[in-house]
Amino acid sequence: MYKIKKIIPLSSLLFFILLNLPVKAVSYYGTNLCPSASVAGQPGSTALDKNDPKIITWASGYTNLIYGQEVDDTWKTPEKALGQAVGTSYDIVCLGRGGQITLTFPRGIGNRLGNDFAVFENGVSDTFLELAYVEVSSDGIHFVRFPNYSYTTAPVGGFGSVTTELIYGMASKYRQGFGHPFDLEELKTAYQAQQEGHTDFSSTFSTNLLTNFPFLNLEHITHIRIIDIIGDGSAKDCRGEVIYDPYPTTGSAGFDLDAIAVMHESFTSYANWAIAHGASSNGSGDSDGDGVIDFQEYMFGGDPQSQSTAPVATLVKSNESEIAFCYPLSRSSNGKIYIKTSSDLSTWSNATPLRTEKKLNGDFIDVQHFFSTAAPHTFFQIIFE
Repeated sequence: MYKIKKIIPLSSLLFFILLNLPVKAVSYYGTNLCPSASVAGQPGSTALDKNDPKIITWASGYTNLIYGQEVDDTWKTPEKALGQAVGTSYDIVCLGRGGQITLTFPRGIGNRLGNDFAVFENGVSDTFLELAYVEVSSDGIHFVRFPNYSYTTAPVGGFGSVTTELIYGMASKYRQGFGHPFDLEELKTAYQAQQEGHTDFSSTFSTNLLTNFPFLNLEHITHIRIIDIIGDGSAKDCRGEVIYDPYPTTGSAGFDLDAIAVMHESFTSYANWAIAHGASSNGSGDSDGDGVIDFQEYMFGGDPQSQSTAPVATLVKSNESEIAFCYPLSRSSNGKIYIKTSSDLSTWSNATPLRTEKKLNGDFIDVQHFFSTAAPHTFFQIIFE
């Protein structure tokens, strides 16, 4: 537990204005998403190396495992899909034709800037690609599938080739050791576009999207379901077009899941944040010497290595009868904040605000606690735990 206090005098009143930024209009979603990103290691590729420092954690559990056809017992090893990707042909669980598995993430995956998670398969080359649908859920019941496009126009033999650039939104485009990243923001974009009728989705896909997306909390995804795509042409993409991948294969048919990496947790622990940012392990240090201790930087979304980003709480005169205690709360932080008041810096009591207002602001929550100016207090104390 980190318990840290900061005291702010009432005399340091600052005035500010919260701006309401316009929401970007939804554009058409679909068509011409291919050719998409190239093979791992080539310009424009989105492949994520299994050792990429952006990776915070990995899947830690699984549920609802259903094996499909043509999978030997040797490959029925779901525990090998947990933890870090190994990047070999053998450290996997094979799903079989049409099989599926749901991996779980107890801390959740959050929607942040850029890709949020990545799926690793064991393809032995850039062209031997066995594909799967990727679906996410916040409750383990309602799943939303990522939009997916296949422009492979002819059947692919059991050891045939699939062109990476002709695949979009399916796991995995990349050879073993490299993950196919997914951005949760894309689901919101697709949902908003479908609400306005601006997509090329099939009726089946759009019905699923419209029905299940309202149950998603994009800031807290707890389940990812991987469903093998049978490559004989019976499976369809989000437009209702045929999907081909290597078929038939035997013994270890279907998608071979190595791991699922998480780049953005719903909450990042202070310990992990401190390691990533070179901050003090106990939170009480001031790594950049800007007068803001490291745990406060963590809670308020600052950079402990930059004096130019020193996030602080402020007292603001809201009107003649109220003041507001204001601070930016990082949406990825995991801690508690308490406020106390005193008139003599000796005796402190818990502060009970008249009301509290919170507004989403990108990766932050702007928090305002309102107090009466008639209250007999002069100092405010903020406590972090």
